[in-house]
Order: sequence, then structure tokens, then C-alpha cells
Amino acid sequence: MYPFLMGTKEQILRLVRDKGSVVAADIVHLSGISRQAATKHLRGLVASDQLSKEGSTRGARYIPFDPRKAASLRTPSIVLIRKLRGLEEDRVFEQLAHRTGLTRKLSAAAFKIVRYAFTEMLNNAIDHSKAAIARTEVRLEGGILSFTILDRGIGAFESIRKKFKMGNIFDAAEHLLKGKQTTAPERHSGQGIFFTSRIADHFVLESGTLRLDVDNLLHDIALLDATPVRGTKVTFYLRQRSRKDLKKLFDAYTDDDLIFDKTEVKIRLSRTAGEYVSRSEARRLIFGLDKFKRITLDFDGVRGVGQGFADEVFRVFARRYPRIRIEPLNMSPSVSFIVDRARQESLQ
Repeated sequence: MYPFLMGTKEQILRLVRDKGSVVAADIVHLSGISRQAATKHLRGLVASDQLSKEGSTRGARYIPFDPRKAASLRTPSIVLIRKLRGLEEDRVFEQLAHRTGLTRKLSAAAFKIVRYAFTEMLNNAIDHSKAAIARTEVRLEGGILSFTILDRGIGAFESIRKKFKMGNIFDAAEHLLKGKQTTAPERHSGQGIFFTSRIADHFVLESGTLRLDVDNLLHDIALLDATPVRGTKVTFYLRQRSRKDLKKLFDAYTDDDLIFDKTEVKIRLSRTAGEYVSRSEARRLIFGLDKFKRITLDFDGVRGVGQGFADEVFRVFARRYPRIRIEPLNMSPSVSFIVDRARQESLQ
């Protein structure tokens, strides 16, 4: 038996030593913790060179860390530090791609995605960060391509909070994921983070004391406390041989005229209690969504909503913008009852 009451990571290491290897499902079965929690523990042990990961799907196995084997699989990271004034993001990517041989080492689909994501994120730093320089790093290790872009500017969450006069950075982080939410509309459409966070296998944005973690392999989005970061740090991960189709992603959120007209919002992102009750919460949720024609609201994990919340979204907002189609998903029976009643009242 492997009691996981204390020292979860230590127990995982003991289990790996005894069995030779484990998958995340083994940890879930023996400990009772969620798959997301098990994966985060395993990811932390890999990052600290205590375990190694073999494979990159949900069936990936974790084995004891072997320094010699790990060294043979690593491609040295390439770091560039550049002044942001007058910087051209595509030229920086070309330099990094040439020095790391990305055209040879990545699938054609992966290369197209990484080029798009890297240039979008570096352009954000150039236009929004108010920093003097940015540090970029590209690494290929264990079949995973990753890049990091770090600036020491105002910080993404704080920039959004100030621009839209929000009360805290948690609301700003939620707002950032809606798409079309930019602090410089004359230069940006607000699509970069929206699409980059969705095409990545794993996307992390850290700023201040907050970490936005989008894990598309686990279909999980979380806001977490983080070690303080001055400015903004973006980290992007993608499998070296990924077959994801960037065009299909764009097509899913654009109309026939290639206009970005659809978004999706995870309702539970910053609420630990799992309940939304007030009109003010609803107004924060729908702020900025009038720019879209199609809105998907994902209620997965939400235990309940109040009548005021549902009325503000599904009657008041729906009547004000009748051209917008709102599609709620993954509603519990109690949430569905309140939402359906509000939608019926909007038709009267």
C-alpha cells in the first residue's frame, strides 16, 4: 500500500522506484486525488529532474530520472536577449529557428504553429509590455518543443486591469481569454493569446503573483498562485511531431468572411466555491462579449447559479444583443433549471 496522506511527491517517487514506472492513472487509483492533481505532481517531479517522462499522450509513463539518458535527449536551449524598440518578431523567430534547426526537427504542422505562436507572443511584448528588452528561449527536449518569452514590463494582467478599470487581476485574466480584448485596439485585434492558448499542448502565462495555466491535453484551465514575476512570462509547449491544424482552429472561431466572431468562456475559472449568484458577477462575465456573434458558456464544475446571474446573462444581455447566439454547455440539472427559466422569460 502507498498511503498518500502526506508527502504526495515522496510517495510517487517511492512508487516509481518499486514499480519501475507509473502512469498518471496509477497515482489516481492509489491516492484518490484527481487526474489533474496527479499530473501536476508528476510534471513537477519531471521539471525538478526527479523523474523522466516517456511519451506525450494521456498514457505517458514516468520512470526514474537517468542523467546520462536525459543529457542524450536534450537539445541545448537557444537564448536571445533583444531590445524591444524597433524589434521585428519574425526576424527573431528566423534566427532562433535557424540556430535550432526547427524546420528539420519539427513536423510541418508543428513548425507553422510555433512560428505563429512565437511571433504573436513576442509582438505582444513589443507593443504592450512597456519593457526595454525581452528574453526569448527555445528548447527541444524529449519530443517537446517549448519556448519562453520574458519581459520586465507592466505585466499582462495589470495592463488589462488598468485599461478596462477592473477590480482585480483575476477578472483581468478571465477577460484576457475571451479574445478581442486588447489594450491597443488601433494595432491589435486581441486574437493572439486567444488562439495561441488554444493551439498549444500546454500554455502558461505568469505575471505578478498569478499564473494562468491552460492544459489542452487535460482540457483544463486554471488560475493559480505563482512565484512573483516582474513583467510577463509566457511559456508554450507543443509536441515535436504535432499534427494539429492551425487553419482548423481559426475556422472554428471565424465566419465565412474570416471574421473572428466566436468565443468560449469557462464559467468556473476563478471561482473556487463553484457557485455564481449575483448580477455583478454576470456583468463581469459578459463584459466585452458583445463583440462576438457566437458565445459558448461552459458551466462544467459549476454547482449552482443565482436567478440574478442567469437573468442578467440570458435575458438582459440576450435582449440587448439579439443577434448574438449564446450556447450554454455542461450544465448541472440545477443550473439548467435556472438558465432555462431565464431564457423563457427573455422570449416573453
